[in-house]
Amino acid sequence: MAEKKPSYSKLNRLHGIVISSQVDSGKIAEVRMPELDSNFILISTRDIPGTNRVRVLDESMPLLTSSQISYKEQPILALFGFDSESVQLKSKEIEILLQQEEQTPLEEPETEKNPPVLYKYGDMEKILATEGLLSLKRSYHFADTQRESNDISRISAEMEDDRLHIYTPTQWPSHVRDTVSEVTSFPKKKITIHKLPFYAPHDEMLINPSVLSSIAAVACLKGNCPVEIQSRISNLRPIIDIERKSWYLPEGRVLAEQIEVKVIQGFVTLFSEEMAKQLIAGLTPLYQLDALTIAISFETASFRPAHFYGDLGYSDALACTEAHYSVLAKTTGYSPALWRVKYAIESTGHTQIIKSEKYTRLKEILSDTCLRCDFQRKNAAYEMQTQMRVKMSTFFNYSRGIAVACGPGIGGFSSDCGKLPQQAVQIQLNPNDKVECNTSFYTIGSSADIWKQIICEELSVEKENISFATDEKDLIDSGPSVLSANSGRMPLQIQRACAQVREKRFLQPLPICETVTNNKLAGKNPALFLSNNWVTVALELEIDTVTLQPLVRNVWLTIATGRIFDEQSLRSKIRHIVVTTLREDGALLSSGKSFSIDIKLIGDGEQISSSFSSALKGIVTATFLSALEQALGSNIPKIPVTGDSILTAMRGKG
Repeated sequence: MAEKKPSYSKLNRLHGIVISSQVDSGKIAEVRMPELDSNFILISTRDIPGTNRVRVLDESMPLLTSSQISYKEQPILALFGFDSESVQLKSKEIEILLQQEEQTPLEEPETEKNPPVLYKYGDMEKILATEGLLSLKRSYHFADTQRESNDISRISAEMEDDRLHIYTPTQWPSHVRDTVSEVTSFPKKKITIHKLPFYAPHDEMLINPSVLSSIAAVACLKGNCPVEIQSRISNLRPIIDIERKSWYLPEGRVLAEQIEVKVIQGFVTLFSEEMAKQLIAGLTPLYQLDALTIAISFETASFRPAHFYGDLGYSDALACTEAHYSVLAKTTGYSPALWRVKYAIESTGHTQIIKSEKYTRLKEILSDTCLRCDFQRKNAAYEMQTQMRVKMSTFFNYSRGIAVACGPGIGGFSSDCGKLPQQAVQIQLNPNDKVECNTSFYTIGSSADIWKQIICEELSVEKENISFATDEKDLIDSGPSVLSANSGRMPLQIQRACAQVREKRFLQPLPICETVTNNKLAGKNPALFLSNNWVTVALELEIDTVTLQPLVRNVWLTIATGRIFDEQSLRSKIRHIVVTTLREDGALLSSGKSFSIDIKLIGDGEQISSSFSSALKGIVTATFLSALEQALGSNIPKIPVTGDSILTAMRGKG
């Protein structure tokens, strides 16, 4: 069946907006409505035929609220009319009155605390009794400064015969269908999800489309006509605070660490169990420890739910780890590069979390990266600069810094994540060497080209004979399209499915259909994550003496990975990740030819690579923090970096 297109030409289509709370919290006392004629449809909690909840794994949140406001921009009502202008004007006449409650002037909003997630090994008390032990304690803060999205998304719903069609951009089509069915009590088998194109660098299209699609579906069924909602869909980064204390010997070897993490996810905690594992993966260092204790606390607060933000905490945790160890290396008199080469050895503490490639490969690319950027000489020169009494000059940009960091790339959910759906992909071999691939992921772009290339090689068929399932009501549930699943997990699943088809080929009649889930792919792996790549980054910056802003001059990076399918596309993706990460961290890029990104890729030509996107983000952030600290001679504990934080550091209060 060809993909169904929205029938925008229908004259009876209604346009709607969601009316949300303008305050962080409170109780609704009264909703005063203007007179509405038959040209308008109002949707409130009493119009929902099914459940007024949006479920995400074991958590849930209200679709609409009629009494208690829990966060700013929480949906309360939805208003639909025949033209957007009249709907906008009429919505301004709606008054939402809150109950007046007496509050203590100094009282802070309460946050709900859950029991902390603990991960530890080794005898901490025994280690701390070691004579001559020194300690280093640092704090790190990761938050979001921009919460609004300028892009307007359109989500529509319409009935055709006995089927409900939903047109929406989404990273999780199955969740949209499940949520719409639960909210409307409409049979799930009669709901068709049509995926519209989107751009969601921070996973904005994961849960929000399910909310808006459900509201649109309720209005469509109530008014018995097509409806459309226009809305700005934005996402919020979780607030992550990390307190890290290391105990080490004077010669530089770290013996133990104690790490406390506080994560504030907003009104409801989503994916918190998996987020804890991602944080542990980033916080557990590459370097040998005799004892480690990590305590992760999740809290709620009165703002919209925060979950994925390009990843699930691994990049922030890795940034903290690498920046922390750069400080520790300098504290013990080492160059950060030489310290890593000396102490980066395979340890059971790390391999239990991430099963990675050999450390000799990491040391090779680390040494190569430092050689290309002349790290040792520049680091020594900039360290001498920090000892100068006058660090800043209005005539010369002497305030410079350089840093290096490294780490393994991971992608997808942990191997023991059992709460998610099966996350399946299906390969069917038909007569005449025709192959159909069934997945709920988007089947356009470079990822789909890689999938086709794998099928071609595994089943010895032509690319022209490979197609993707287009009858959307029969699409298999491939799970949420997050954590680089399209380029990390999906190719491995397709390869496994093709292998299973190949085993039955010429032995069984066609068609032959095989389905592989992510759980089967994980097998009996004892580690939480698998990685077959290493990422190393060196970064050089300077502080502009006039604007006092950090200007990144050069970035050198080396990635040792598995098979490289499209090197040009991969290089473009890497540049995009580096540039966007630096800008989100508060950095400026030197203009013209003075800024460069030196990329070196090393592929083994056989293994399908695991994703390195989250690792690259975290390592770029770590090098930016460390280089900025060297340039200023003061601690910079917060990301993103602002002008105020730089001024504070320059005044010696960092």
